[in-house]
Amino acid sequence: MHDKKVTQGLLVVLSSPSGAGKTSLATSIVSEHEEIVFSVSATTRPPRIGEIEGREYYFVKTVDFKAMIQNGDFIEYAEVFGNFYGSPKKDIQELIECGKDVIFDVDWQGGAQIRNSSFASSVVSIFILPPSIRALEERLLSRAQDDKSIMDIRMLEARSEISHWAEYDYVLINDNFSRVKGSIVKIIETEKMRRQRQLTLPNFIADLNDEFDVIKNKI
Repeated sequence: MHDKKVTQGLLVVLSSPSGAGKTSLATSIVSEHEEIVFSVSATTRPPRIGEIEGREYYFVKTVDFKAMIQNGDFIEYAEVFGNFYGSPKKDIQELIECGKDVIFDVDWQGGAQIRNSSFASSVVSIFILPPSIRALEERLLSRAQDDKSIMDIRMLEARSEISHWAEYDYVLINDNFSRVKGSIVKIIETEKMRRQRQLTLPNFIADLNDEFDVIKNKI
């Protein structure tokens, strides 16, 4: 009989204002679930301390990034705080057809582009909210990755970003990291059981009907 376990993978869009935890959540989920993989984005910003080419990002020159846009190489891209970010299409189709779930750590602009892309039927979108704006500010301060002017811009943009929460399939408040992480995994597991995502289900039903015919012929 045909393999009954194969399901189509998902494009899991995680968005939030900067500092609300989407990157930490995505990183932790990928480290614990081998069937869930990161979409590694390309960016024109310089690498931060500890970041490795091809792991956190593909670091490219602005001229090369713009050439990739012209070639249609991105499923989504955006300019954020003066730098370009984009998710290359390469390998995404192959990954989801093999049952891998691909997580996208993107802002609301990237989320909208993915939801409206040719992959739309495979997209599940999740928006992560901070428990409070004070908590969001404290998290940005504790990261110490940006100078004050950039952090001020991020705080100004946070309200605009949060205003897009209703465009997403699911909205979670990140007031407990472990609980929210578990909720994201449950969402992925549930969404993969949708009828249209179980790739071999039609063949399995055909096998069941073949068994009915065999039994009928024996009567």
